[in-house]
Amino acid sequence: MPEKVFKAKSIVELTQKVNIAVPHNVSKEELDYEEAQEEYRGPSIEEIEAEIAGIRARWEEDLRDMRRKASDEADRIMEDAKNQAFEIFKSKQNEAHVISEQAKVDASKIIQDANAEKAKIENESESIRDAAYKEGYAKGYDEGFEKSFSDSNNDLTKLAEQLRKILGETINKRNEIIDAAEAQVIEVAVLIAKRVVKMLTERDKGIVIRNIQEALRRIKGRTKITIRVNIDDLEVSARHKDEFYQMLDKIEGVTVLEDPNVDIGGCMIETDFGDIDARINTQLNEIETAIKEVEPIKGF
Repeated sequence: MPEKVFKAKSIVELTQKVNIAVPHNVSKEELDYEEAQEEYRGPSIEEIEAEIAGIRARWEEDLRDMRRKASDEADRIMEDAKNQAFEIFKSKQNEAHVISEQAKVDASKIIQDANAEKAKIENESESIRDAAYKEGYAKGYDEGFEKSFSDSNNDLTKLAEQLRKILGETINKRNEIIDAAEAQVIEVAVLIAKRVVKMLTERDKGIVIRNIQEALRRIKGRTKITIRVNIDDLEVSARHKDEFYQMLDKIEGVTVLEDPNVDIGGCMIETDFGDIDARINTQLNEIETAIKEVEPIKGF
Protein backbone atom coordinates (compact mmCIF):
# COMPACT_ATOMS: atom_id res chain seq x y z
CA MET A 1 0.00 0.00 0.00
CA PRO A 2 1.54 3.34 -1.01
CA GLU A 3 2.50 5.71 1.76
CA LYS A 4 0.79 9.08 2.04
CA VAL A 5 3.08 10.48 4.79
CA PHE A 6 6.85 10.12 4.45
CA LYS A 7 9.37 10.16 7.32
CA ALA A 8 12.83 11.65 6.94
CA LYS A 9 14.59 8.28 7.19
CA SER A 10 12.40 6.92 4.40
CA ILE A 11 13.77 9.41 1.86
CA VAL A 12 16.75 8.12 -0.11
CA GLU A 13 18.84 10.26 -2.47
CA LEU A 14 19.01 8.74 -5.97
CA THR A 15 22.12 8.73 -8.08
CA GLN A 16 20.39 8.39 -11.46
CA LYS A 17 17.37 9.83 -13.24
CA VAL A 18 13.98 8.19 -12.89
CA ASN A 19 11.18 8.61 -15.46
CA ILE A 20 7.69 8.89 -13.99
CA ALA A 21 4.90 7.78 -16.32
CA VAL A 22 1.91 10.07 -16.97
CA PRO A 23 -1.20 8.65 -15.27
CA HIS A 24 -3.83 7.34 -17.70
CA ASN A 25 -6.90 7.45 -15.43
CA VAL A 26 -7.50 11.22 -15.59
CA SER A 27 -11.30 11.82 -15.79
CA LYS A 28 -12.98 13.72 -18.65
CA GLU A 29 -14.48 16.18 -16.16
CA GLU A 30 -11.00 17.25 -15.03
CA LEU A 31 -9.85 17.77 -18.61
CA ASP A 32 -13.01 19.77 -19.43
CA TYR A 33 -12.46 21.90 -16.34
CA GLU A 34 -8.89 22.71 -17.39
CA GLU A 35 -10.01 23.61 -20.90
CA ALA A 36 -12.71 25.91 -19.48
CA GLN A 37 -10.14 28.00 -17.61
CA GLU A 38 -9.99 30.59 -20.37
CA GLU A 39 -9.95 34.26 -19.62
CA TYR A 40 -13.40 36.01 -19.85
CA ARG A 41 -13.16 39.02 -22.16
CA GLY A 42 -16.87 40.16 -22.28
CA PRO A 43 -18.48 43.22 -20.62
CA SER A 44 -18.28 43.54 -16.87
CA ILE A 45 -21.20 43.16 -14.50
CA GLU A 46 -21.20 46.92 -13.94
CA GLU A 47 -21.43 47.56 -17.68
CA ILE A 48 -24.32 45.08 -18.06
CA GLU A 49 -26.20 46.64 -15.12
CA ALA A 50 -25.67 50.12 -16.58
CA GLU A 51 -27.04 48.99 -19.95
CA ILE A 52 -30.09 47.42 -18.28
CA ALA A 53 -30.71 50.63 -16.31
CA GLY A 54 -30.51 52.65 -19.53
CA ILE A 55 -33.00 50.37 -21.30
CA ARG A 56 -35.38 50.59 -18.32
CA ALA A 57 -35.13 54.39 -18.27
CA ARG A 58 -35.85 54.64 -22.01
CA TRP A 59 -38.80 52.24 -21.66
CA GLU A 60 -40.28 54.27 -18.78
CA GLU A 61 -39.86 57.49 -20.76
CA ASP A 62 -41.61 55.93 -23.79
CA LEU A 63 -44.43 54.73 -21.53
CA ARG A 64 -44.90 58.20 -20.04
CA ASP A 65 -44.92 59.69 -23.53
CA MET A 66 -47.57 57.17 -24.69
CA ARG A 67 -49.77 57.97 -21.69
CA ARG A 68 -49.38 61.70 -22.29
CA LYS A 69 -50.34 61.35 -25.95
CA ALA A 70 -53.30 59.13 -25.04
CA SER A 71 -54.55 61.71 -22.55
CA ASP A 72 -54.20 64.53 -25.11
CA GLU A 73 -56.03 62.47 -27.73
CA ALA A 74 -58.82 61.67 -25.27
CA ASP A 75 -59.23 65.38 -24.44
CA ARG A 76 -59.39 66.25 -28.14
CA ILE A 77 -62.01 63.58 -28.87
CA MET A 78 -64.12 64.68 -25.91
CA GLU A 79 -63.97 68.34 -27.02
CA ASP A 80 -65.01 67.38 -30.56
CA ALA A 81 -67.89 65.35 -29.12
CA LYS A 82 -69.11 68.32 -27.08
CA ASN A 83 -69.01 70.59 -30.12
CA GLN A 84 -70.79 68.03 -32.29
CA ALA A 85 -73.50 67.42 -29.69
CA PHE A 86 -74.03 71.17 -29.25
CA GLU A 87 -74.37 71.71 -33.01
CA ILE A 88 -76.93 68.87 -33.29
CA PHE A 89 -78.99 70.23 -30.41
CA LYS A 90 -78.75 73.80 -31.73
CA SER A 91 -79.88 72.70 -35.21
CA LYS A 92 -82.88 70.81 -33.83
CA GLN A 93 -83.80 73.71 -31.56
CA ASN A 94 -83.67 76.13 -34.51
CA GLU A 95 -85.87 73.78 -36.51
CA ALA A 96 -88.39 73.65 -33.67
CA HIS A 97 -88.33 77.45 -33.45
CA VAL A 98 -89.07 77.79 -37.19
CA ILE A 99 -92.02 75.40 -36.93
CA SER A 100 -93.32 77.27 -33.88
CA GLU A 101 -93.11 80.62 -35.71
CA GLN A 102 -94.88 79.17 -38.74
CA ALA A 103 -97.61 77.85 -36.46
CA LYS A 104 -98.08 81.33 -35.02
CA VAL A 105 -98.44 82.76 -38.54
CA ASP A 106 -100.95 80.05 -39.49
CA ALA A 107 -102.91 80.61 -36.29
CA SER A 108 -103.00 84.37 -36.89
CA LYS A 109 -104.31 83.82 -40.41
CA ILE A 110 -107.01 81.44 -39.16
CA ILE A 111 -108.11 84.00 -36.58
CA GLN A 112 -108.23 86.73 -39.23
CA ASP A 113 -110.28 84.49 -41.54
CA ALA A 114 -112.60 83.65 -38.66
CA ASN A 115 -113.13 87.32 -37.85
CA ALA A 116 -113.80 88.10 -41.51
CA GLU A 117 -116.26 85.22 -41.75
CA LYS A 118 -117.93 86.37 -38.55
CA ALA A 119 -118.32 89.91 -39.92
CA LYS A 120 -119.70 88.54 -43.17
CA ILE A 121 -122.25 86.39 -41.36
CA GLU A 122 -123.25 89.30 -39.10
CA ASN A 123 -123.74 91.53 -42.14
CA GLU A 124 -125.84 88.88 -43.82
CA SER A 125 -127.85 88.52 -40.61
CA GLU A 126 -128.45 92.27 -40.52
CA SER A 127 -129.54 92.22 -44.14
CA ILE A 128 -131.95 89.37 -43.52
CA ARG A 129 -133.29 91.10 -40.43
CA ASP A 130 -133.76 94.40 -42.26
CA ALA A 131 -135.47 92.70 -45.17
CA ALA A 132 -137.79 90.82 -42.87
CA TYR A 133 -138.57 93.97 -40.94
CA LYS A 134 -139.26 96.03 -44.03
CA GLU A 135 -141.59 93.39 -45.45
CA GLY A 136 -143.39 93.23 -42.12
CA TYR A 137 -142.98 89.57 -41.72
CA ALA A 138 -142.31 89.31 -38.04
CA LYS A 139 -142.15 85.56 -38.16
CA GLY A 140 -139.79 85.59 -41.08
CA TYR A 141 -137.64 88.14 -39.29
CA ASP A 142 -137.36 86.00 -36.17
CA GLU A 143 -136.66 82.81 -38.10
CA GLY A 144 -134.08 84.49 -40.35
CA PHE A 145 -132.25 86.06 -37.44
CA GLU A 146 -132.18 82.82 -35.45
CA LYS A 147 -130.94 80.84 -38.47
CA SER A 148 -128.20 83.38 -39.20
CA PHE A 149 -127.09 83.45 -35.56
CA SER A 150 -127.02 79.64 -35.36
CA ASP A 151 -125.01 79.31 -38.58
CA SER A 152 -122.56 81.93 -37.34
CA ASN A 153 -122.01 80.11 -34.06
CA ASN A 154 -121.49 76.77 -35.84
CA ASP A 155 -118.91 78.25 -38.20
CA LEU A 156 -117.04 79.94 -35.36
CA THR A 157 -117.01 76.69 -33.35
CA LYS A 158 -115.54 74.79 -36.30
CA LEU A 159 -112.86 77.44 -36.80
CA ALA A 160 -111.96 77.36 -33.09
CA GLU A 161 -111.66 73.55 -33.16
CA GLN A 162 -109.47 73.74 -36.26
CA LEU A 163 -107.26 76.32 -34.58
CA ARG A 164 -106.85 74.22 -31.42
CA LYS A 165 -106.00 71.15 -33.53
CA ILE A 166 -103.31 73.01 -35.49
CA LEU A 167 -101.77 74.44 -32.31
CA GLY A 168 -101.79 71.00 -30.64
CA GLU A 169 -100.10 69.35 -33.62
CA THR A 170 -97.49 72.12 -33.71
CA ILE A 171 -96.65 71.68 -30.02
CA ASN A 172 -96.42 67.89 -30.42
CA LYS A 173 -94.11 68.25 -33.43
CA ARG A 174 -91.91 70.69 -31.52
CA ASN A 175 -91.64 68.26 -28.57
CA GLU A 176 -90.79 65.40 -30.94
CA ILE A 177 -87.93 67.42 -32.43
CA ILE A 178 -86.57 68.29 -28.98
CA ASP A 179 -86.82 64.64 -27.85
CA ALA A 180 -85.04 63.48 -31.00
CA ALA A 181 -82.27 66.02 -30.47
CA GLU A 182 -81.79 64.92 -26.84
CA ALA A 183 -81.66 61.25 -27.92
CA GLN A 184 -79.03 62.02 -30.56
CA VAL A 185 -76.93 63.98 -28.07
CA ILE A 186 -77.06 61.04 -25.62
CA GLU A 187 -76.07 58.55 -28.33
CA VAL A 188 -73.14 60.72 -29.46
CA ALA A 189 -71.95 61.20 -25.87
CA VAL A 190 -72.10 57.45 -25.11
CA LEU A 191 -70.34 56.57 -28.38
CA ILE A 192 -67.53 59.03 -27.70
CA ALA A 193 -67.20 57.78 -24.12
CA LYS A 194 -66.82 54.19 -25.36
CA ARG A 195 -64.14 55.23 -27.86
CA VAL A 196 -62.19 57.15 -25.23
CA VAL A 197 -62.41 54.34 -22.65
CA LYS A 198 -61.33 51.73 -25.22
CA MET A 199 -58.31 53.80 -26.22
CA LEU A 200 -57.28 54.46 -22.61
CA THR A 201 -57.66 50.83 -21.51
CA GLU A 202 -55.49 49.64 -24.39
CA ARG A 203 -52.70 52.09 -23.54
CA ASP A 204 -52.81 52.24 -19.74
CA LYS A 205 -52.39 48.82 -18.11
CA GLY A 206 -52.93 50.37 -14.68
CA ILE A 207 -56.67 50.67 -15.37
CA VAL A 208 -57.28 46.95 -14.85
CA ILE A 209 -55.51 47.07 -11.46
CA ARG A 210 -57.63 50.01 -10.29
CA ASN A 211 -60.74 48.23 -11.57
CA ILE A 212 -59.88 45.06 -9.63
CA GLN A 213 -59.15 47.04 -6.45
CA GLU A 214 -62.50 48.83 -6.70
CA ALA A 215 -64.32 45.52 -7.17
CA LEU A 216 -62.51 43.92 -4.22
CA ARG A 217 -63.74 46.71 -1.92
CA ARG A 218 -67.27 45.33 -2.35
CA ILE A 219 -66.36 41.92 -0.93
CA LYS A 220 -67.49 41.20 2.63
CA GLY A 221 -66.66 38.14 4.72
CA ARG A 222 -64.05 35.41 4.51
CA THR A 223 -63.86 33.87 1.05
CA LYS A 224 -61.72 32.64 -1.79
CA ILE A 225 -61.70 34.78 -4.92
CA THR A 226 -61.00 34.15 -8.59
CA ILE A 227 -60.15 37.16 -10.74
CA ARG A 228 -60.89 36.81 -14.45
CA VAL A 229 -59.26 39.32 -16.81
CA ASN A 230 -58.48 39.73 -20.50
CA ILE A 231 -55.42 37.82 -21.69
CA ASP A 232 -53.64 41.14 -22.37
CA ASP A 233 -54.07 42.07 -18.67
CA LEU A 234 -53.17 38.64 -17.23
CA GLU A 235 -49.46 39.25 -16.61
CA VAL A 236 -49.80 42.65 -14.94
CA SER A 237 -52.72 41.41 -12.80
CA ALA A 238 -50.78 38.37 -11.61
CA ARG A 239 -47.89 40.59 -10.51
CA HIS A 240 -50.21 42.46 -8.11
CA LYS A 241 -51.59 39.41 -6.28
CA ASP A 242 -49.79 40.40 -3.08
CA GLU A 243 -51.50 43.80 -3.13
CA PHE A 244 -54.88 42.10 -3.49
CA TYR A 245 -54.10 39.93 -0.44
CA GLN A 246 -53.26 43.01 1.62
CA MET A 247 -56.56 44.69 0.73
CA LEU A 248 -58.68 41.95 2.35
CA ASP A 249 -57.79 40.61 5.79
CA LYS A 250 -60.14 37.63 5.54
CA ILE A 251 -59.23 36.51 2.05
CA GLU A 252 -58.34 32.80 1.85
CA GLY A 253 -56.87 32.64 -1.64
CA VAL A 254 -56.49 34.59 -4.88
CA THR A 255 -56.44 33.05 -8.36
CA VAL A 256 -55.96 35.12 -11.51
CA LEU A 257 -57.21 33.60 -14.79
CA GLU A 258 -57.64 34.85 -18.35
CA ASP A 259 -61.15 34.99 -19.80
CA PRO A 260 -61.95 35.88 -23.45
CA ASN A 261 -65.35 37.22 -22.36
CA VAL A 262 -63.70 40.02 -20.34
CA ASP A 263 -62.66 43.11 -22.29
CA ILE A 264 -59.34 44.88 -21.79
CA GLY A 265 -59.27 46.92 -18.57
CA GLY A 266 -62.23 45.12 -16.98
CA CYS A 267 -62.54 42.11 -14.68
CA MET A 268 -64.92 39.53 -13.21
CA ILE A 269 -64.59 38.62 -9.51
CA GLU A 270 -65.90 35.20 -8.42
CA THR A 271 -66.41 34.57 -4.68
CA ASP A 272 -68.14 32.01 -2.48
CA PHE A 273 -71.02 34.47 -2.09
CA GLY A 274 -71.51 35.47 -5.75
CA ASP A 275 -69.89 37.25 -8.67
CA ILE A 276 -68.98 40.91 -9.23
CA ASP A 277 -69.16 42.07 -12.86
CA ALA A 278 -66.68 44.92 -13.34
CA ARG A 279 -66.25 44.60 -17.09
CA ILE A 280 -65.83 47.87 -18.99
CA ASN A 281 -68.79 47.22 -21.31
CA THR A 282 -71.04 46.43 -18.35
CA GLN A 283 -70.14 49.69 -16.63
CA LEU A 284 -70.68 51.70 -19.84
CA ASN A 285 -74.09 50.08 -20.37
CA GLU A 286 -75.11 50.99 -16.82
CA ILE A 287 -74.06 54.61 -17.42
CA GLU A 288 -75.99 54.72 -20.71
CA THR A 289 -79.13 53.32 -19.04
CA ALA A 290 -78.89 55.85 -16.21
CA ILE A 291 -78.55 58.74 -18.69
CA LYS A 292 -81.56 57.60 -20.73
CA GLU A 293 -83.71 57.29 -17.59
CA VAL A 294 -83.20 60.97 -16.73
CA GLU A 295 -86.38 63.03 -17.38
CA PRO A 296 -85.85 65.06 -20.62
CA ILE A 297 -85.84 68.83 -20.32
CA LYS A 298 -89.02 70.46 -21.69
CA GLY A 299 -90.04 74.02 -22.46
CA PHE A 300 -87.24 75.28 -24.72
